[in-house]
Amino acid sequence: MVCRNPALAEERARNREQLLRATERELDKLVEAVGSGRLLHAPVIVERVSRVLRRHKVGKHFLREIADGHFSYRRNQARIEEEAALDGIYVVRSNVSSQTLTSKALVRG
Repeated sequence: MVCRNPALAEERARNREQLLRATERELDKLVEAVGSGRLLHAPVIVERVSRVLRRHKVGKHFLREIADGHFSYRRNQARIEEEAALDGIYVVRSNVSSQTLTSKALVRG
């Protein structure tokens, strides 16, 4: 059975936005470091960006362009919306027949 919890949906959306903003703050620091010439080589930029994205685990929600002396990023809004569509949805599995236990009773249990 597939269920949707609106409170859980709100919480997941709020958490995702907080993680995205925290990640953007750190990525902005890297954009500034590259722009000022403190970070020049693409492999070093990739490592620093990867570290930031691993920390908050939202890397799949960002599109990135990295080259020697260049780093830019933006949100992958389509991917964010795909994930948001599933917020609050969960599955309840049971081997009890629907004749023995109603769907409401199953979810309550």
